[in-house]
Amino acid sequence: MHGEKALYQILWGAVPQGTKTLKSITAVARITIPPDETNLIHNHSRDEQVYIILEGGGIVQVGEEKTDAREGDVVVLPVNVPHAFYNTLDNPCIILNVSVRVPQQA
Repeated sequence: MHGEKALYQILWGAVPQGTKTLKSITAVARITIPPDETNLIHNHSRDEQVYIILEGGGIVQVGEEKTDAREGDVVVLPVNVPHAFYNTLDNPCIILNVSVRVPQQA
């Protein structure tokens, strides 16, 4: 779903039973995207995400909009909106990804 070349390292993905805080966070992951690669356009039907660009950069697509993203930038990815990251630089791009569960509307 996210491409063959994007490396996902899940740093945290579960809340211990009985924890009353952080319940809406579903995952924290470090994504490494090699030069000239992408994590492919995809969406998440129940989670919002935040990409924090730790190293490198490229082009981020959110819906139909594409923009440059560089080290230090923060990108918000709304629930159920197609998104992708394209590494257009010569070095790997490293992204910290935080996923948050959005309550479903009745």
